Amino acid sequence: MIKEEIILRQASQPTRDQGMRPTCIAFALTEVELVAAPGIQALSPEYLYQSAAQQTPGWLPHAGVPLGAALAAATAGQPAEADYPYQAIEPTLPISPLPSSFALYGLPVRYYSTDVAQIVQALRNGVPIGLGLQLTDSFHHPVSGVIAFETDIRPDELHAVTAVGLGWDHGEFYFMVRNSWGVGWGIQGNAWLPATYVHAHALCTFGV
Repeated sequence: MIKEEIILRQASQPTRDQGMRPTCIAFALTEVELVAAPGIQALSPEYLYQSAAQQTPGWLPHAGVPLGAALAAATAGQPAEADYPYQAIEPTLPISPLPSSFALYGLPVRYYSTDVAQIVQALRNGVPIGLGLQLTDSFHHPVSGVIAFETDIRPDELHAVTAVGLGWDHGEFYFMVRNSWGVGWGIQGNAWLPATYVHAHALCTFGV
């Protein structure tokens, strides 16, 4: 059984669902940036995604957004989800100018090391960490809220989640990750990811 050490406030918020849109980076970054918005339940991935898309030359609907553009958009800030709600469909071209009347929340976002020890230390300091991951079959099907470590990855399948908790079992660290696939994934949208998975399959990490 995994012994919880740290659970950040993001883990207690209602889980969201990105649907069929390629917006996982925006969702992960809004969870990372929630530290900049005390008292706010959720920030707007829609605003962040559209802001990043506008900064991406040649952007097309359903193409997703580059991580660099998304980090810049997150640093510039986004409003509360209630002010600019998530949409089920992609924006069309040209993207309408984003409103400037809302309060924006954001802190500078930087790349972290994929070294497990540094992720552990960040969480112990109260800093949620975004994870860019290669996915395995086990990631799609957590068992009792735990993702099993597997070596085989699904080709060309990448995803972003946010580590919002820390635990351990039999000497191994586990990270509670918050996903954007709705309440049907894991336990209400959260699951424990072993450090061995992060060590083997994390392509990048980011946080404030």
